[in-house]
Amino acid sequence: MKKVIYAILICIIIAGIVIIATMGLNADIIYSKNVELDVYIGQTTNIKDIKNIVKEVFPGERVIVQEIELFQDMVSIKLADTRSEDELKSKAEELNNKINEKYGTENKADDITIIHNPKIKLSSIIMPYAVTIGISVIIILIYTSIRYRKLGIVNTIITYIISIVAVEMLLLSIIAITRLPINRIVIPIGLLAFVIVVTILGFINERKLNVTAEETEKKK
Repeated sequence: MKKVIYAILICIIIAGIVIIATMGLNADIIYSKNVELDVYIGQTTNIKDIKNIVKEVFPGERVIVQEIELFQDMVSIKLADTRSEDELKSKAEELNNKINEKYGTENKADDITIIHNPKIKLSSIIMPYAVTIGISVIIILIYTSIRYRKLGIVNTIITYIISIVAVEMLLLSIIAITRLPINRIVIPIGLLAFVIVVTILGFINERKLNVTAEETEKKK
């Protein structure tokens, strides 16, 4: 049964590697090439109302709507940059008309700021965490090699490295296969997986250490 499970996990990892190599990862709007519409409304608004209006103007699209002013009178709308400038201006005008209708304002579509944001390299997102994670791994390996030296230093270090790499690759492969968008949540999930793996290995090694101690005591 274990061999079957391992075989399935290996296949998932291989499939993930192939997809990443050929198609790349699916970046969320905030990290991919996007267009940002900054809309000043001029009065306190309900973000839910704005989101509903945005859904009407951009139906079926993944859109991020955020408040960008302390007084809740300005919003930022981000969506995939797939339209021409004329199409964007047309949508901006439609958006402005619906907001004016909702809040009784007389804002002009020309006042909506349109910003084209370039694609952000995913490596630039991961790199700030790389040093911290690398130091953490080194510290963990040093500690475990000392703590579980009776279980074999080399074997313990190899087990930790393989387990951590395998789980992170599996997670990344699942994300690649399912085409889940890479966003701010992905890195915390990866860190959580890292902590879980280290914790589980710690419990397993502690149990092995106790068994070894009991066997040594019996021999005495």
